[in-house]
Amino acid sequence: MSLLQYIKPEDFYVPVKPSSYGTGQFCRIIVPIIEKIPSILDIQRDSPTEHSLTAFKVRKAGQHTDFRRVLPLKYLNLRSNEELLIQRSKYRPGVIMNPRLDFDPDLFKLLRNRSKTHLLEDSLFVAPCYSVQADDFDTGVPLEMSERVKCLLYSQFFYCAANYTFRQTEGILRFDRIQVVVGRHPAAIQPLPYALSEEAFSIFRAMFLFCITGEQDEDLKILRELLKDSYLSALAAHAHP
Repeated sequence: MSLLQYIKPEDFYVPVKPSSYGTGQFCRIIVPIIEKIPSILDIQRDSPTEHSLTAFKVRKAGQHTDFRRVLPLKYLNLRSNEELLIQRSKYRPGVIMNPRLDFDPDLFKLLRNRSKTHLLEDSLFVAPCYSVQADDFDTGVPLEMSERVKCLLYSQFFYCAANYTFRQTEGILRFDRIQVVVGRHPAAIQPLPYALSEEAFSIFRAMFLFCITGEQDEDLKILRELLKDSYLSALAAHAHP
């Protein structure tokens, strides 16, 4: 038994208008590949009085001068306590977690007058989806791991069923890689015409709350225990036929 016995693949998703940007809706976003040590694009100026750039190199962060730049870089809008980071990124599907934050028009006007509108931006939280291996030599999450995720064994992952109606391949949503997308520009986010069903999203939400708080509601606890016992039984039966 796994999550697919609880929610059938054909019931995992529902159609939505792409323009709705609703809770649980799928989209495509740019997801950076996080490194344990960030990479910095180290830039040098021509001289203390010039803003032209002469050279740059990519290096790992950790030097004592990082984020303590002697001079700002005006042309890059880079302040003396800032650095440019370099990250590999990939275009991935994801699920919108909360499409609407609190917005105060009066406060926004005040912030706009003070050039601080970034404090009240229209942001989206998106959980990116990673594909599952088709075979042992394919990229993606190993099949052995996806079987465990399918049984809700790990709080930071949520399984997504394959569904050919919506061209959704089997995947793993990662709460430990949640992205923030500001605004709705198509270069940053492209909404898709389907979303998690109410039943699937309720488990998705419960798993997310469990991931960030360490606490699970009673329904999720019962379901996870049931799926875990089923997984261990199947594993034992396979090991001792």
